[in-house]
Amino acid sequence: MRFVYYIGVLLCCISCTDAFEQEAVTIEIVNPDLSNKTVLTFKELYGLHNRTIGKDTVVVGYVVSSDVEKNFFKELYVQNTFEVQDISEDNPRMGLKLRLGATALSARFAMGRKVIINLEGLRKTTSNESLVLGTPTNFFIKDVIEFEIENHVLKTNDIQQIAAKKTTISALSKNDVNTLVAFKDVHFTEVGIPLAGLPTDRFDGKRVLEFCTSETRDSILLETSNFSNFSSLLAPNKQVAISGILQVNFDKQRVLSLNSAKDIINIGDYKDCVPLVFPDLLITEVADPDVGTGEKARYVEIYNPTNQSVSLDGWLLKRFNKTATRENEDVIRLENLVILPKKTIVIANNAMYQDKKTWFEFYFGLSPAFISSKIDGNGDDAYQLVDPLNQIKDVYGIPNVDGSDSVWEYEDGVAVRKKTVIKGAAIFNADEWEIKKEVPQLKATMEFVDYSPGIH
Repeated sequence: MRFVYYIGVLLCCISCTDAFEQEAVTIEIVNPDLSNKTVLTFKELYGLHNRTIGKDTVVVGYVVSSDVEKNFFKELYVQNTFEVQDISEDNPRMGLKLRLGATALSARFAMGRKVIINLEGLRKTTSNESLVLGTPTNFFIKDVIEFEIENHVLKTNDIQQIAAKKTTISALSKNDVNTLVAFKDVHFTEVGIPLAGLPTDRFDGKRVLEFCTSETRDSILLETSNFSNFSSLLAPNKQVAISGILQVNFDKQRVLSLNSAKDIINIGDYKDCVPLVFPDLLITEVADPDVGTGEKARYVEIYNPTNQSVSLDGWLLKRFNKTATRENEDVIRLENLVILPKKTIVIANNAMYQDKKTWFEFYFGLSPAFISSKIDGNGDDAYQLVDPLNQIKDVYGIPNVDGSDSVWEYEDGVAVRKKTVIKGAAIFNADEWEIKKEVPQLKATMEFVDYSPGIH
């Protein structure tokens, strides 16, 4: 009887299986109805002051991460477009990270899948440039629990091929965080070692990717999980093209994380970075003009003695204000400035005249290349010109020394570099300068003979 029973059960199972296989099983995704929803842009969501989002509010985007090779853990990255350009000026290409309490998320949300994120009941953070969504808990967020994921991440039947934004390390902006980016012609600074899994790698391996030319050197960390399928992959001794998700890690560093080992492509022989060399720019004039009460027309002039234009990206102008009670260093970043061959630029104080121009412009009739409140040397302050390698290219005065009653004091006056000097120096030499103290007060109608901003 027992034998007959088992045969009956087996025949029944076979019959059920056959019946199941004979039926056409179709899985169709019905796109959610958004007609009664408020659709935010990623930029609007980023800018929301209230961390908890209101009812019937959504954002729409495309999945750009994959945890198939286990380099991502309980997180899903979504960007608002599958293309590389901004949707509009008010809706730039941006991404976000979802903290989800489940693994194997790619089995649910394939890369390229358009999803609608139901924001009701979620909270966002925007610390360190990164837009992150999760479940509220006190002042922080935590993972969305697994059985709630489908309520917050809704699939559509739209799947697109995601295009990585081809960019450079130096051109990255906060809008690129949590999006898919690609770099061309970079290399690992350490080759032949695994991407992760060394005894010194705690949770993740961090390997430096570098891009360089004769004038530029930029780097970013490639961060790889010790548990990823490709953690043992050796950093190639090649120039590579590489793509991945730009993230901000727990150490507040911008890092790149791969979706797959295939995202590293060898493109040529390894290129060593040549030593960076920056031209010897000079400080050629430092001025503390005597003007009316409350007026400031102070300035510093920088000269390019070379036959080529020089970008000042990465250069610094430092002012040192030493008093009896303090040592103060003000740093001015000279970004987006270019000095033409054999020409000067003027960095002036930003004090404004009533006609919407600076006092410097009012008195000298010249527009400065850059203005800053930190150009405020009152005759006893020193200046340093520092290149992107943090090398001191030139100096006026002695930093962290009170210049009052010194040979380099220029109170109510000006110091002008002699034209015979063609190279800067890290040590101040008063013999290279014509220093004039207590020059007659500037007047709007006078011809100034002691000052020559913009002319060397």
